[in-house]
Amino acid sequence: MRNISGRQLLAAVIFLAATLVLTVQLINPTPVVVSVGDNGSDVVEAGKQFRYSDVGIITVAAWVMGASLLYLVLSVKRDSVLTEQSTSTPPAAPATQTGRTDRSVHLEFTDDATSPIERHRTHFDETTDRLDDTEREIYSMVLDADGEIQQRTIVADTDFSKATVTRTLDSLETKGLLERKRQGVGNVVVLQGSVPV
Repeated sequence: MRNISGRQLLAAVIFLAATLVLTVQLINPTPVVVSVGDNGSDVVEAGKQFRYSDVGIITVAAWVMGASLLYLVLSVKRDSVLTEQSTSTPPAAPATQTGRTDRSVHLEFTDDATSPIERHRTHFDETTDRLDDTEREIYSMVLDADGEIQQRTIVADTDFSKATVTRTLDSLETKGLLERKRQGVGNVVVLQGSVPV
């Protein structure tokens, strides 16, 4: 669970208070009272209207509510970006015997030198274990097509509807396996560059 800062808590309280004030003002406009008769003895309520002071309160409450909500959204987004960056920072370089940081270039040959298709094929079994049947079939089709296939070809070559293919591709994109690129009037489905861990 993420910690909430004091400013975010204050902004949330201000947002709730402004929402309450705005709601009360909109629900309860001021009644207009009219005196009728020669001596003003008959008083009649002619309806409910917003006075200038009501409109001012509504305007200020709406502005405060919007500003506090904007602050909350931006601060939460900023915190999540900072959290992502702090979790993805590379490890520090190892220190040498003299206690200084080693600044030499270290080349390491890993499977990054292979193509995306080879990486996906290498990790195929562990990747497809996490997929349902529809996702597995579409993912396999893209691999069999050397990592690139038209979306309309997937629809034509399977028993799946366009909606099912679209939903499945959304899911596979979210999982970091495939991505769609616009090509002419349709989409081409390609493998993403790396296999997610």
